[in-house]
Amino acid sequence: MSSGGARLLLVTSSPLEAEVAASGLRAMGFQVDVMELRGLLFTPPDGLWRTLSGQAARYDYVIVPGTYPWDLSEYGRKVLKGPEGLGLLVDVIKGYGIDVLSPSQPFEKANPELLQEIAERRLREMKSGLTGIPVTPPPITVISEVPVRRGIAGEELEAVIASLVADGADYVVLAPLDGEGGWLRALTEDLRALFPRLRLGLDARPEVLRTDVEDYDLLLSVTASEAARDLSWASSKEVVVLIYDDDIPGLGGVLKEAERSGARPVLDPVALPTPRPGLLGTLLRLQSIKPYAAPKMIGLSNVVELMDADTSGAAALLTSLASEAGVSAVMVEEASAKARGLTFEARIASDMASLALAWGKAAKDVFLALLNSKLKHYVTEVNGVRVNMTGRKEVEVNVSGASLRLRCDDECPVTELARIASGPQLVIASILTYRACLPWSSAWSCLKGVTRQAR
Repeated sequence: MSSGGARLLLVTSSPLEAEVAASGLRAMGFQVDVMELRGLLFTPPDGLWRTLSGQAARYDYVIVPGTYPWDLSEYGRKVLKGPEGLGLLVDVIKGYGIDVLSPSQPFEKANPELLQEIAERRLREMKSGLTGIPVTPPPITVISEVPVRRGIAGEELEAVIASLVADGADYVVLAPLDGEGGWLRALTEDLRALFPRLRLGLDARPEVLRTDVEDYDLLLSVTASEAARDLSWASSKEVVVLIYDDDIPGLGGVLKEAERSGARPVLDPVALPTPRPGLLGTLLRLQSIKPYAAPKMIGLSNVVELMDADTSGAAALLTSLASEAGVSAVMVEEASAKARGLTFEARIASDMASLALAWGKAAKDVFLALLNSKLKHYVTEVNGVRVNMTGRKEVEVNVSGASLRLRCDDECPVTELARIASGPQLVIASILTYRACLPWSSAWSCLKGVTRQAR
């Protein structure tokens, strides 16, 4: 399927990214050259063809990134659009051959089912054989913390953990509310039996961590100065080390002690909400510690729960930013009503960021998404209900052939839908119309009581 031996020319404005793809394709038997064209995305097809100036005849195929905005069909199948990130090109050709590429659409748009197959396979390969938090992403591990009160029934805790594991948690960290941890020992034995692949953590005072170290895989937390003095008690365990700005010069001492003791430090730059000292400072610390050969993590909850915005979008953005700075684990705690399901959102955000890193593309059209409010496409159809965004503040709703045009900034246009829909289709039409009309629909008069309470 790979058509090995064919001659390929990759035209790109990012030659380093293209060279990575070229190396993979050469290993498959292709003859590959890379041409840099800095203004590629602003060069129309006729200008691109002139730039090739006869070189195209030397190749079986010319491939441009899927982000190229013009249709190249006039050149037959000589010039094709690859994926939006050329890092995905090797996976595409290895699995399905060059024939799946289109001259008019990026691979992701032309082949969504194949994209899903590749994404699922790549995520399985990333996570296969992992025994802890990787030093660098991808993949990105999800840690979910659970506050635990003394006297909690084992069945209650097991149900909570089962739900978090189903949502994609790789680690579950127990945080005893009384600061002690010894009484958890009986519970952890049962948890190990019920969830043999789950990695357990403990968030408690340092003296408690030292006492109960053998019962857990991940220990939270110690300061950098404590870690530099002694980590022998955490030998073979992952231990989270809190990093503030003035700790960075001494990080070498932390890593030296970790190597001596056999402990595995996980560097945490202590995420703080805006405005001060703030998220920007956290990200700058992350960037500063990126060169150190130890896993990095970031806590999402301090940021996303202390912002009155949807957690799905905030978690996706923060995870993507952190992944650029080398974070290979994110930690969440579902401590408030709006944070319910944050573990599920963090799993999707982490997988999106992991695929984006692996393929060298934006976290868009990677098969996964966290678009839980606004709609992504101008036209959306679900079970016979179609909503078309016909104008900036206007939608057309079609149900079984009956159409209705609505203005998103009217008082409560959704009440008009009963003229063309009923039953389940009315519910679907109402939800799609509300989503298509965001952000204006959040101010509809018929929802004022709801939105006022939500805020």
